[in-house]
Amino acid sequence: MLDLLPPPTEVPQPPARIVLGVYLRGLREAKGITLQDAACVAGVSASAVSRWERAESPIPLDALRTLLRHFGVTGKHADYLALHLPPKNYIRHEREEESFARRAPHDHWADVAGSEAAARCIAVMRRASTLVEFCMLVPAGLRTPAYQAVVLDPADGLDPDEPVLGLPRWVHRIEWAGGQQRTVLLDETVLARPIGGPEVAAGQLRHLADLMRAETPDGQGLIIRILPMDQALFIHTVTSPAEVTVHGHRLVMTRGFFPGYETGSGAAHIMSAGLREAVSAAYSREKTYDLIVASAQAMEQRAAS
Repeated sequence: MLDLLPPPTEVPQPPARIVLGVYLRGLREAKGITLQDAACVAGVSASAVSRWERAESPIPLDALRTLLRHFGVTGKHADYLALHLPPKNYIRHEREEESFARRAPHDHWADVAGSEAAARCIAVMRRASTLVEFCMLVPAGLRTPAYQAVVLDPADGLDPDEPVLGLPRWVHRIEWAGGQQRTVLLDETVLARPIGGPEVAAGQLRHLADLMRAETPDGQGLIIRILPMDQALFIHTVTSPAEVTVHGHRLVMTRGFFPGYETGSGAAHIMSAGLREAVSAAYSREKTYDLIVASAQAMEQRAAS
């Protein structure tokens, strides 16, 4: 059994502040702009820009607009981001929580900005030092090319997790963080769904088995587990949930029609607890591996018949 994730204890930052910091860094690095150059544009020190990118201090609105303009983000999209930036003097514990979700202002951000929103979501997941996710399909980074082509083909009837017309160029420069601890909880139905046909599905399952063989006993790096479908868990009620730690900040995410982010609220704590429950309920490494290999063999037999 995997160790349970510890519950969040840090003082939460607004999710929009965290995601915008990741976005600014991604844009800057994609254009080959150094921290010092960005600092000169914004009229501040390089350490100030670094703190903004890591959400260690709030970015002033005028500095955000200046940097976005320098990075080529203008018009309605820049206005959208400026609108959702929390005030510079925002302090969560001074605000009241409201509703059943126990949210303070700025605890939740639904990023509805199309392909840029999808790119920001991918950037957050790739930058994360830890990532725990529950998936109904094999997620990005673990797919074979044949499986990826089917998942992203709208004609197949699946809901693609990337825009059909492609992603903004800047996000392709962002690589998975070195040393990332990533736990992928796959719904057990993944074993029986012949996505792309039995041959494609078998190849994908074999690839998962290969990845599992590379797991280290210290629990670091990539961990793949199957979540039994005969257990009713809270996580089954949430659309593609994940919890990440990025630049020291923990936030929970949903990746449905558009990405949603949450920190600090009662809803965030419930989703985090749901992921911990799912980690605890997952099959062991040995059983997960055996199930994946057996399913791959069954798919290969179907493909040969």
